Amino acid sequence: MFNGLEISVRRYAARCSRDAGAISRYLNGSRIPPWEFILDLVRDVAAHRGESIKEETLQLLRDQHDAAAKTQGNPASLLRVTQLQLAEADRKSQQSAIQIEVLTRALRDRQVLLGNVEMQLRELRHRDALVELQVDLVTEERDELLSQRSNLQSEVAALREELRRATLRAQELEAECSSLETKVAALEGPEEVEALAPGVMAVGILELAGFTRLSKRLDEKELVDLIEKVRRVCAQVSTMTGARFFHTRNSDISFVAPTACAGAEAAVLLSESETNAMLEDLEAEPRIGVCYGQVYATAGIMLGAVVALAERLSSIAPRGAILADSVLVEQLCAESVLHVPGEVGDRYDAKPMWQRPVRGLGVVEPWLLERASENSGIGSGNNEEG
Repeated sequence: MFNGLEISVRRYAARCSRDAGAISRYLNGSRIPPWEFILDLVRDVAAHRGESIKEETLQLLRDQHDAAAKTQGNPASLLRVTQLQLAEADRKSQQSAIQIEVLTRALRDRQVLLGNVEMQLRELRHRDALVELQVDLVTEERDELLSQRSNLQSEVAALREELRRATLRAQELEAECSSLETKVAALEGPEEVEALAPGVMAVGILELAGFTRLSKRLDEKELVDLIEKVRRVCAQVSTMTGARFFHTRNSDISFVAPTACAGAEAAVLLSESETNAMLEDLEAEPRIGVCYGQVYATAGIMLGAVVALAERLSSIAPRGAILADSVLVEQLCAESVLHVPGEVGDRYDAKPMWQRPVRGLGVVEPWLLERASENSGIGSGNNEEG
């Protein structure tokens, strides 16, 4: 299709104000282009050839684009496909609403005409009874009005049936819009990080290793249901601990909490949730890293050495386990919630793990964090916040 423009990639990139490297990746198949790029390219080729774009061609391209995005399998692609489906369903719903309004007006007009004809017929019947000399003329006019009434009655019946079908179609489209809005909400996930103020806080990373492989095994409904379950668990943990959740990249989920205790509680509740156990059964390998320190935020991005360390800890954590840094453990001790032999009332146990070098951060000694044996998780009724 692109060859039909008879220009180079760089020249077309300058024409449409896009990155030439991105266009090259779209054309060689290494990256799925957004639907807007495909639509612009089709229009440019059609304009260059002096041809019009057929609706069947656009629908075929859209179906192929949706199929390619679903095959890719990541939540971002599913989100984009679902957003496009929602926009298309909303457009059809608006068209259906316009159709209903037109049909309603036509039905109202025909009913008014039918009422007028009925009134004229009644007048003619009265005149027929009073004026016998004009029987032939009255009969001819009456037959004509009777014919008009029959035709109008047929039109009214047809319009009512068409209005009924249009109303049912509008209801189906509204239901589809509601379903797609639910899917979009599930795929968009937790809140954005743009409003996060910099400061000292706990930051954690829930890494779902193997999620891309898992998404290819599940159908679209199963994948959306799984994402919605993860979102509900994040919302529940946020309510219980005050932690804030948001996506960072791919399938990873990040969270921040104002205190070390709140961050530890959020991490433990995530590891204890039924959704986490389900992810382990599906071989998604959920792992959590949580740290405490200075966090910066700019343009919707979290920065700082503590953020990088939390990412590294989540990548090396055992399956289904939590790794914490020494600063978080020290802060938990200062908040008197870490297990100390001979004392009671503690919430968490921390065990030192092996020392190992971490790229860019030097040698670190992570701690295996878990709940103390006398405490329980989300399903046990212990809703105490950090």
